[in-house]
Amino acid sequence: MRRARKRAARGAPTRILAAALLAAVVAGPAWAAEPPPPIKPRPYPLECGSAAAIYGPQRLWWGRFGGSRTTLWDRTVVTFQSVCFLREVDCRNWLYWMNSDWPEYLYYSTCSKGFRP
Repeated sequence: MRRARKRAARGAPTRILAAALLAAVVAGPAWAAEPPPPIKPRPYPLECGSAAAIYGPQRLWWGRFGGSRTTLWDRTVVTFQSVCFLREVDCRNWLYWMNSDWPEYLYYSTCSKGFRP
């Protein structure tokens, strides 16, 4: 009887370790398989007048944004920006970051092909 208890006591940590190892092996690939969330790059905008003179107004993507945010002292700050990009994806990424930085009240947020002063 005494030997059986000793054997059972010795086997318990081994079984727990084996179960933990099995769980790690099964769950490990599931954790590794999930890709990280995509992070959009923050593109540098072009000044529309200069870019239109260099590249032509029809080649540009015109991004316009108006929004606001509250400061630490409960003051509302409003911004209106009009910038240009050479690629649509850059314009959309810029709008994503503007919406993230100025989340409170959205006046407008657009990207359109071609610059019209």
